[in-house]
Amino acid sequence: MRARSLKTQRKYRQRRKLVAELLAEPTKCPVPGCDRVADSPHEPLTRARGGSILDPDNVVAVCWEHNQELTLEPPWGYELGLLKHSWETP
Repeated sequence: MRARSLKTQRKYRQRRKLVAELLAEPTKCPVPGCDRVADSPHEPLTRARGGSILDPDNVVAVCWEHNQELTLEPPWGYELGLLKHSWETP
């Protein structure tokens, strides 16, 4: 396995700080009907679609279970704004 570059290491240090701030205050998962704690960072605009893992406006806390489910791109994810298409970039 290849070691991460210094640039990538720096990016992931910033990412860890952003996630720590996001999860510092316990909140409920934003998916309707879910009572679990939002404990997992999720990017509505994925990196593959031009999103940034360092943009605070592109990271939302959801529960781990829904974060896993959102990777399958369910229609309700788009309806709730938890998923975005590439053409929805600012």
